[in-house]
Amino acid sequence: MWEALAAVGSILSAIVIAVTVIFAARQVRLTVDQLEQLRKATQFEAVRTVLLDLADPAFVDAYRFVANDLQAMLESPSFRRELALIGLADEKVHKEITVIRAFDRIGAYVQSGLLDGDLVYSTYAPRIVLSYERLRDVMAVHQEIAGMPMYKNFHYLYDDCRRWLDATGASVDVAAVTQRIADYQAQFQPTAGGVG
Repeated sequence: MWEALAAVGSILSAIVIAVTVIFAARQVRLTVDQLEQLRKATQFEAVRTVLLDLADPAFVDAYRFVANDLQAMLESPSFRRELALIGLADEKVHKEITVIRAFDRIGAYVQSGLLDGDLVYSTYAPRIVLSYERLRDVMAVHQEIAGMPMYKNFHYLYDDCRRWLDATGASVDVAAVTQRIADYQAQFQPTAGGVG
């Protein structure tokens, strides 16, 4: 009889253990699902913040400066001389600093995994590529003056964006885009003696 009771006790213990394991597995699955939802919410908020930053009028103005005016400004000896001031230069004149800082910060977020690069690249790859390629000389001057590596996160962002473009079969050729813009705009130039 004691053997029968011991056997029943063992079976009940096994059932309790099995039920506990099932509930623990279910709880782990729920916890994993909750963590995934939290990760998605955090990613959404991070992307939202970055996209709002890149739509901010100060950034848009600085980006336009980099895209349209920086090359000509680099011909000015006074502008070129002020590049040595790096972050101490007047940001109303040296708007390129705003773009460098923004993309360096975003690069830090992407590199550390706080922000999914694909989400940024799907919208802003052309701006990242154009900005980096137009700012390459400026960043080289800053690095030379500082005597240390600078803007490593912006470099990472550019390289990772290029990898993403290659993987998705897309491309950004800054020189070709610039030429197409010039060709298109030339259609609307006033003609001699005509109305423009």
